[in-house]
Amino acid sequence: MMSGPKMSGHMDMDCDLLIIGAGLAGMIAATRAAHLGLTTVLAGNSGGLLLVSGLMDYLGIYPMDAKEPLDDPAQGFAWLQVNDSAHPYGGAHHEQILQYFGFLKQVLGKAGLAYHLSSGRNLPVLTALGTFKPSFMVPRTMEKGTRLLDGKKRLLVIDIKGLQGFSARQVAAKVKNRLSHVIPLSVEIPGVKTSVTPLVLAERFEDPRVQAVFADQVLPFSDQADIAGMPAVCGIHDSLGLQEKLEKMIGLDLFEIPGIPPSIPGLRLKNAFDQSLASSGVTFLSNTMIKAPVFNGKKFICTGVTDSRDLSISSRGVVLATGRFLGNGLHARRDRIVETVFNLNVSQPVMRNLWHGTNFLSRAGHKINQAGVETDSKFRPLNPKGRPMFPHLYAVGSILAHNDWMRLKSGVGVSLVSACTAVDAFYQKNTGAGS
Repeated sequence: MMSGPKMSGHMDMDCDLLIIGAGLAGMIAATRAAHLGLTTVLAGNSGGLLLVSGLMDYLGIYPMDAKEPLDDPAQGFAWLQVNDSAHPYGGAHHEQILQYFGFLKQVLGKAGLAYHLSSGRNLPVLTALGTFKPSFMVPRTMEKGTRLLDGKKRLLVIDIKGLQGFSARQVAAKVKNRLSHVIPLSVEIPGVKTSVTPLVLAERFEDPRVQAVFADQVLPFSDQADIAGMPAVCGIHDSLGLQEKLEKMIGLDLFEIPGIPPSIPGLRLKNAFDQSLASSGVTFLSNTMIKAPVFNGKKFICTGVTDSRDLSISSRGVVLATGRFLGNGLHARRDRIVETVFNLNVSQPVMRNLWHGTNFLSRAGHKINQAGVETDSKFRPLNPKGRPMFPHLYAVGSILAHNDWMRLKSGVGVSLVSACTAVDAFYQKNTGAGS
């Protein structure tokens, strides 16, 4: 294994592992590969991270049509393995999943982004819709809010005039029956008179003058509440430090409430991964599309395409983390769903008219949501005969079949488990070492 990719010719690269796709699964795979000392090239667009809430789920709902979220993900995981062995969790182990969550927490923490990892139970996270989302690992800036239902605390919900998609009155109306007392409060920020994006607001909150104006409007209500919640715009850099500063200024515990995209917690996550990969020596080919992959019996030869150049990349292994339809990992033709890079076999309903059920809001979901690439226990894509297509090609994340991750609340967990398992398998096969 080497410290960095080789350059041959004026633009060609050679590496141990090429990771295609820079969403959450791709970022985790690249981070794991660097941790193991593999020379790694990551190609893709990381902008999709601005759509994620920053919450890290394991398994929040099971079975899929359950009316209540899981309190104990391990119990749901055990049921899933019995009833849905084809799910990406089918060959996993609970203890290994916990280790992978710990690994991710450590990586992000070293990059300056603090997370709180559950001790085993799902944490109820208050959202901008006034609902509680089950999550297993949450940003430290949101952690205090997961204790709201313990003893029915008095809550002060704060919104900021001009920020769209977040209403303190709406949140208060939804949670008032679950808490002893809820007070909605709207505050004004200097210079914000009309609609403002979360990014602009988060940048404004890094100004001490804005912090002081915010605190002055909240202080008169601090004796009426035990804790305060605000939109997740508590700065972009050192958000935890800024949150703790605001807590001292208002005399209340404070937590962030995740809202609609673009997501500031998602931006913080992107920045933390970027920093981690840069310090680990990963070559990140941002906004690069991988085309024309060929396996010559020993290595994959791929072409990286940008607006300005083509780049030839050879690698001993490839991790496919291109996502589903939004990330263009899967493409829906009129007659069938195809995988867009390697033309892999895609598990899907036999006919298009079976993609969706007749009830759009069915708790059981739609069959198209479980379409994707089938793999073995090491996450190597299978051919129609059930054998790995290539010895060192892996598929990870939301492109995997048999996982309606939105309904099961398992998206991050599956990305984490599949990415780490695949990279570990490649490492062990090529070095004979453990992880």
